[in-house]
Amino acid sequence: MEQIGTVESLCPECLKKIDGVKYVEDGKVYIKKECPDHGSFTALISSDIEHYRLMDDCFDVDRAKVKAPLTDVERGCPFDCGICPEHKQDTCLAVVEVTDRCNMGCTYCFANSSMDESLDPDMETIRGMFETVLKCQNKPTCIQISGGEPTLRNDLAEIIEMGKEMGIDHIELNTNGNRIARDQDYFDKVAAAGIDSLYLGFDGVSDDIYIQRTGKKQYDIKAEVVKRCEKAGLGVVLVPLVAKNYNLHEVGKIIDFASQHLPTIRGVHFQPVFFSGRSPEEMEARVTIHELLEAIEEQTDSQIKVDNFTPALMPTAHCGATCLTLVAPNGGYMPLTNVSQGAMKSASDVASKTKGSIMGRWKGAEEDAKSSCGDLMVKSSCCETPLSQITIKSSCCETPISNLTIKGSCCEKPISDLSPGSINTNDSGGWGEFIEMSMNSYLTISTMAFQDVWTYEKERVENCCIHVVTRDGRFVPFCNYNMTDCNGNFLYRKEEEDN
Repeated sequence: MEQIGTVESLCPECLKKIDGVKYVEDGKVYIKKECPDHGSFTALISSDIEHYRLMDDCFDVDRAKVKAPLTDVERGCPFDCGICPEHKQDTCLAVVEVTDRCNMGCTYCFANSSMDESLDPDMETIRGMFETVLKCQNKPTCIQISGGEPTLRNDLAEIIEMGKEMGIDHIELNTNGNRIARDQDYFDKVAAAGIDSLYLGFDGVSDDIYIQRTGKKQYDIKAEVVKRCEKAGLGVVLVPLVAKNYNLHEVGKIIDFASQHLPTIRGVHFQPVFFSGRSPEEMEARVTIHELLEAIEEQTDSQIKVDNFTPALMPTAHCGATCLTLVAPNGGYMPLTNVSQGAMKSASDVASKTKGSIMGRWKGAEEDAKSSCGDLMVKSSCCETPLSQITIKSSCCETPISNLTIKGSCCEKPISDLSPGSINTNDSGGWGEFIEMSMNSYLTISTMAFQDVWTYEKERVENCCIHVVTRDGRFVPFCNYNMTDCNGNFLYRKEEEDN
């Protein structure tokens, strides 16, 4: 056993702060911690130490702190969330939960949703939550309306309109898609209210997957949501929960489905299962980031490789990974990112870059053409930078993104040689044509490894940029908000149910 670091963590039994160590054994990375009252606990956090270290090596971000901390430091992280002055990262996405109700009853559910309508916040409470976002989040403001299942609210369109009128810049909707697929009038009202994109739960391309988690056939419903968004010009991000003995074998098919529905589908955001809220007691289903990326490489016939994912736009090197790939007319993939070149580097901080990605790359094609690619500019909260001037930073040098090469099954080509009609080179290809093609032929593939009480690291939470807005006007990092002990008792979420 080789110790490679120390961690400040929590006891899975009592949620008290305890210390632990990171260590390597048989090439895998673990956290081991000990509570004086409840004994020792061990959790796997990476299946490959070399990949774990590589992600550290290529991670390089700037940070902007939150605009207005709301709570004082008394007990220390994670017990002073509000957000406290010691938090190190501005909000990139504020989650506004407008209901606790859900119509699925999934076997995995970090929210442990119910069907009690009396727990829904009223419009004035939601207005106050929007005001908290405007007070605490640096511009641009970016929120996700979530739950529960938000479409169970008949007044969802009014909520969206209120947010837009108050000055929220970007609003995405987190949904299972059932009402959107079955109620065209409802969807039309939500779309007309100003929703910017859909964040669609999408665990696979076969009904066997959905029956296992929900007891219901869902694939046709998901496909219908994509079809309706295509007609409405609304961008969609597919969001699969991933677990072993569930759908890890379908991650390649999910990416293929996304590539067949460009430019409506803008990204796939994989979320490895974490054990908070409602979940089976056994934890054999846990998937590490490296295991997920290995499955993607295998199931895409190595067109998308583990090394194509970098920790760009993540709070820390081990919160997740992102790959940006072009999709060829024949369905092949040509990734634009690689850890050997480091993470995308610009003058803006990680939260601003993440918001730029959500507001640009994840919108519909028409909106996208007006934003990051259409005018060759990447916009942050303070400035605009020509896309061609963004550099890729490695350990030894920085390279303009326009100088990158794209590797296919038989050769490598400079990005500047790509043409809109084909992935093959031709004499007339150039940077402008690459940008024209990339507006409608790219796919963002990402993963976010949320923490549970077994894998908890204080450092990751202190840098978190995904914050849940509470009804009493506070910001709580997502992993803290949904943290439960081994018996399912919440650290923060229960406060909302009691209010």
